Amino acid sequence: MALTIETIRATEDDEALVDLLSDELHRLLTDEIQEDREHFYQTLDSLPRGLRAMAGTHAFDVSMSLDDLAWHFGNQNDERELRETLFGLRELELSEIADLFEKAWKIMESHMGTLQTGDYGGKEFPDWLQDLGVQEQIDPMNKIIWDYCKKAGDLGLLQSWAIYARKYPERCVIAEA
Repeated sequence: MALTIETIRATEDDEALVDLLSDELHRLLTDEIQEDREHFYQTLDSLPRGLRAMAGTHAFDVSMSLDDLAWHFGNQNDERELRETLFGLRELELSEIADLFEKAWKIMESHMGTLQTGDYGGKEFPDWLQDLGVQEQIDPMNKIIWDYCKKAGDLGLLQSWAIYARKYPERCVIAEA
């Protein structure tokens, strides 16, 4: 069943609300849709802007929870995906993190071909980042983002989903007929 404005407003617990939003994204962006990237982007374009922003930031949240900002570009190096992440961070009103993401993207931009092929000249990815001096540039950004996540609690960056949905519930639901 589709998520409604009333359900968002009635859900007081942030974790429960993030679960509802995540369930809605999974309902709309099934595994089958996600496997076909062209279909995925067409579907993503049709989503309300809040849900689209959440979909665009999900992989970034995973990267920041398990790795770091540089690793995110190693794992997510398609330009469309990066644009969706940046859009999502801005839409979710995470301006400082969006600015850091954009700064990191500029650092990584000249290395996108290498990131896309995964050929680091026989080096392991972390060693390649170190040799380029990229990790040293990005580490201060990681600290700021991790500090934000720590302050946000167990939900980390996903805390922004709950805050956003409460502020703009109409941007998180499919219009009712």
